[in-house]
Amino acid sequence: MILLTLGVVLFTLTHLYPCFAPAHRARLRERLGENRYKGLFSLLVFVAIGCILAGWRMASPMPLYFLPAWGPMLAMAIMPVALILLCAGQGNNHFRRYLVHPQLIGTLLWAGAHLAVNSEARSLMLFGGLGLWALISLVWISVRDWRAVPRPAATWLGTGISLGAGLAVTTLLIFWGHGWLTGIPLH
Repeated sequence: MILLTLGVVLFTLTHLYPCFAPAHRARLRERLGENRYKGLFSLLVFVAIGCILAGWRMASPMPLYFLPAWGPMLAMAIMPVALILLCAGQGNNHFRRYLVHPQLIGTLLWAGAHLAVNSEARSLMLFGGLGLWALISLVWISVRDWRAVPRPAATWLGTGISLGAGLAVTTLLIFWGHGWLTGIPLH
């Protein structure tokens, strides 16, 4: 559980750092250069995800609460939407235009859906931790950028690409990816 916790904390702090320390981030970016800064950020995220995956597999599934009977149905309904929103974070699409932060909303939906079907401590650490990060980021960025950042342009092609990518990821996870990533197949 320690490795999982370390991964969630590293992922969260790496992503909250630009929000809460913008002046320090700007100095570090200037000192390292754009590419080296992005490389360091990517390396930290990669290490965090590695710790999360390894920690998840090593942590024993100790139940903490009783699952609702409607949990699996909720997860099946919410997960395609969450994955579409995760894919809509880039590009000119209507999800990004009207929701502003679709990736963070998708992460919140992903976390909530998984907490409805997983009741063990490791799930609360992973999904609760990343859901909390997404909520803090969503609120912080929204307050900071309220009316200061114009809404991005949107095209129907970009919206279609986001929708198609989200549905493709959903299909891959159902039939292959989820079992490979987590050891828990969905079919």
